[in-house]
Amino acid sequence: MGAAGYPGRPGHRGAAVTLDSVPLEADSRAWDRDLRALQSPAPLLQSWAWGEVQARAGWRVERVRLEGALATVLLRGRGPLRWGYAPRGPLPATPAAVDALAAWAREAGLARLRVEPEGPKVLADDLRRLGFQPSDPVQPASTAIVELKPDEELLKAFEQRTRYAIRVAERRGVTVAAGADGAELDRLSQGSAARQHIRLPGRDYYENLLERLPGSRTYVAGQGGRALAAALTASFDGRAYYLFAGWDGEHPELNPTYAALWAAMRAARDGACRDFDLWGVPPTDDPAHPWHGLGLFKRGFGGRRVDYAGTWDLVISRLGHGLGGAEERARRGVRRLRPR
Repeated sequence: MGAAGYPGRPGHRGAAVTLDSVPLEADSRAWDRDLRALQSPAPLLQSWAWGEVQARAGWRVERVRLEGALATVLLRGRGPLRWGYAPRGPLPATPAAVDALAAWAREAGLARLRVEPEGPKVLADDLRRLGFQPSDPVQPASTAIVELKPDEELLKAFEQRTRYAIRVAERRGVTVAAGADGAELDRLSQGSAARQHIRLPGRDYYENLLERLPGSRTYVAGQGGRALAAALTASFDGRAYYLFAGWDGEHPELNPTYAALWAAMRAARDGACRDFDLWGVPPTDDPAHPWHGLGLFKRGFGGRRVDYAGTWDLVISRLGHGLGGAEERARRGVRRLRPR
């Protein structure tokens, strides 16, 4: 399905095993089981299914087994320009695991390794000691995680304005349909991206997620047959994730975004999830920050704030890193220009 080797069976450390030579279903179960043994809840972005999503999106995937550690590494580039990215990895989020992954990257001939361990901010000191430098964030460095409870207990934990917004949506006839509607999410998210000054993927990527991530679903809120807002969530190891959302900016008095997220939370709880990751909050409360409005919306749903160590790069080959970085910047520039 587009993924590269599955390195690291016992006794074959670092040796790639092609996907055609191993039973995929058994490997996917074993990989996710071993992730959970190292950390629970294990990060969605290190799961087998997330690797399959990124393989379809154009990355090459290495699933690396090290001594006491695991990492799904996404690869770009060829030859001396090849670089790797471990989203929310490696596991566990320890200096020893990061050091082992760095040694693997050197042995594999990568020009650069990017890590994003799901560990606390104090891990930054260890990353610097290991030669990593802070990089622009790829995944949110800060988030809020809501403990899922019965309806009344959950509502009590929300801010008063959020409880009011949910009830107004219900009284005004806003309904929420659960399904796999990547097209509607794509349409609605274009308005959100413009208002929040962020880049969001398109329909193909949403449908890729919905097809390959177990437990992924869209929640489309509307009234009178017209869709107004949508959310896409996924779950892994007892945690649900609010990955994407869209609202076209119409009929704010109906609070469709509140209705969609409330429905997603309840469905996650009924699906046996213990908590719900709101997937990104602003780093500060500065009203000038472009995510400020989004942060206020999410803060209304409560939850405990979690700050991770962030995104870090280890430059292994100066020449390869320089050439690869120029290529990456050029590709990002093209993507920014296309919507205009």
